[in-house]
Amino acid sequence: MALTDLDRWMHAPVTRRGFLRGAGRGGLGLSLATLLAACGGEDVPGRPEGSTSAPTIEPLPPIAGELRVAQWPLYIDRAKGGARPTLEAFEAGSGIDIDYRETINDNQAWFAKLYPQLSIGQPTGWDLMCNADWLVHQFAQLGFIEALHWDALPTASTNMLSAFRDPIYDPGNAHSVPWQGGVTGIAYYPELAGDITSMADLWDPRLEGKVGMLTEMVDTMTLTLLMLGVDPQTATIDDAMRAQQKLIEQRDANIVRQYFGQEYVQELVNKNVYASLAWSGDIFYWKYLGGAPDLEFVVPEEGGVIWASASMIPLGAAHPADAHAFMDFYYRPEIAVQVTDWVLYMTPVQGVQDLMREKAEGSKGADRAYYEALAESPLLFPPEDPSSENLFEYKAFSGEEFEQWAEIFNEVIHA
Repeated sequence: MALTDLDRWMHAPVTRRGFLRGAGRGGLGLSLATLLAACGGEDVPGRPEGSTSAPTIEPLPPIAGELRVAQWPLYIDRAKGGARPTLEAFEAGSGIDIDYRETINDNQAWFAKLYPQLSIGQPTGWDLMCNADWLVHQFAQLGFIEALHWDALPTASTNMLSAFRDPIYDPGNAHSVPWQGGVTGIAYYPELAGDITSMADLWDPRLEGKVGMLTEMVDTMTLTLLMLGVDPQTATIDDAMRAQQKLIEQRDANIVRQYFGQEYVQELVNKNVYASLAWSGDIFYWKYLGGAPDLEFVVPEEGGVIWASASMIPLGAAHPADAHAFMDFYYRPEIAVQVTDWVLYMTPVQGVQDLMREKAEGSKGADRAYYEALAESPLLFPPEDPSSENLFEYKAFSGEEFEQWAEIFNEVIHA
């Protein structure tokens, strides 16, 4: 792709808003809610102050010109005819032929699929994969992912927002680069549920049969712990048992309609539930594009969760240099803004907010109002210090802890 062609689509891209308006709701419609997940040097992000050396790792081989990426469905920009403009730009600019597969639909199922190969040191066939931050932590503990070469990630090193540097799940960003982020909070209809401000509101008997909770243990248990005044990072098994009893109390009072996976969105849209634990990007889509303008999203006063889906290189990947080139490319603001405009989840890339503001200034009417809402939303652009906005990370579980907590949680949802 010549530079003039790259300029052409970047200055007049087909946005998801425009695509939906042109194709009609049936073009993407309900399938989006069903499929969308959920989902070396001193400037290395997250490197502890005073540290002058990186872990010893094997040098990267030369660029091979091939790359296989495993990703969630609908987690990248699209255009008419099924094109993916930023992928095409990457291929043209790098000379790397990419095999990009939307093959991940569940974090735990993906882990189970790869575990037999990785546990015996057998390559998976993938060069890059994207999973929830808590799963990055599990992969890293088991030695199933490669350490990153930050000297090959200069753009990511410069442009990664501070909210995503040195995360608890991957200290020093040693093994992963955030792809998109998000917030877990509460979605609700004010006219049906009243004013929801607290996690405790989801225990109110007036909402009997109208509350949705999530089957994702890390989300539901974390928010319940915060309601109990417990910091997720210091939470013990005893704390988990307290959270379990609180959830059982809610369940046995028939307040919970159901524990949902991704289908919670459709239950909200159909107003079968009036309030539900929710992921920010889903609600942003349905409020502004999906036809549910009365739907609201709130971070509970006790605290919410900030999380990331992160890219990582599985052990024994055949094309690690190509994977680094791909990760670094998507930290260009002019590229990342196209992804953000489509997936409507939190960007980890500095400079995207300014470009979104430029989009708003260059638009008119409803488009202008839409981009103004996007450009100033804390659901797309995180605070410099998430803790200042009452946002917490998931607990960094050991493998044994995760199994124990999962068993405790399963006793709630499978009773």
